[in-house]
Amino acid sequence: MNQLWVSLSTYGGVTTREALDVFWAAGIRHVELAIGVKPSPDTVEVLRHYQQQGMQYRAHHALVWAEGRSFNLAHNFDARYFERLTDWLVTIGITAYSVHGGSYFPGDDPTAAYMRFLNHLDQLEQLCRDRGIRLGVETMYPALSDDTSQYLLQNATQIEQLLYDLPDIHLVVDMAHLNIWKTETISEKLHLLELANNRLLEIHLSDNDGYWDSHTTITDQTWWLPYIANFPPHLPIVLESRMNRQTIRRVQSQVAAVQALIERTHQ
Repeated sequence: MNQLWVSLSTYGGVTTREALDVFWAAGIRHVELAIGVKPSPDTVEVLRHYQQQGMQYRAHHALVWAEGRSFNLAHNFDARYFERLTDWLVTIGITAYSVHGGSYFPGDDPTAAYMRFLNHLDQLEQLCRDRGIRLGVETMYPALSDDTSQYLLQNATQIEQLLYDLPDIHLVVDMAHLNIWKTETISEKLHLLELANNRLLEIHLSDNDGYWDSHTTITDQTWWLPYIANFPPHLPIVLESRMNRQTIRRVQSQVAAVQALIERTHQ
């Protein structure tokens, strides 16, 4: 059965300690480190404390750690920063790390941006491979027409090209992001799960209105619910629906509801 993880970004706006205190009290033991929480001097100490209690971690993009910062792999690549980051992943025992597709501005050449992204992603994959870490890149989505930048990996054609260009890279399929894809059919979206096959790192789950990546609560109307059986068994699933400042009981309820959906599918 698929293991359910909860993204740290679901409980943003508070410190890492406050978020993990809630998660621990709610019975959550599998956490994906991500942005959204407030940085604090004791972040690494808190992560190690809960790890010693039995909490397990994965890591995503500009993850929470002592030097966490934003980056765009379609623009530049700070090799020394990523060396420190991946070294830290090793020290805390994290073996799965994923990043966003890069973005480019309207005046940029999309092909040149993609080639930079490809080169930087390849360098990061080598750093990860040398340290026993599986690196994945996430499916993104087309931005609104008035946005100042556009993501790469925003449609099926671009994803297929990436999988061809970098045969060692893994893929993270974000089902909420696919809801924003407008040119693909549902069958074409679901085909990504089959296309990537054993190169899938994890699946991200939340909901939105089809236009904005709002990370809303999963409901009976969420588009991917009828297709959970298409999720490869044993693949980690990461919940990303926002639960900011909700009570421990409410967090427990949301996580239990998603877990029940997954378990029901595989009965």
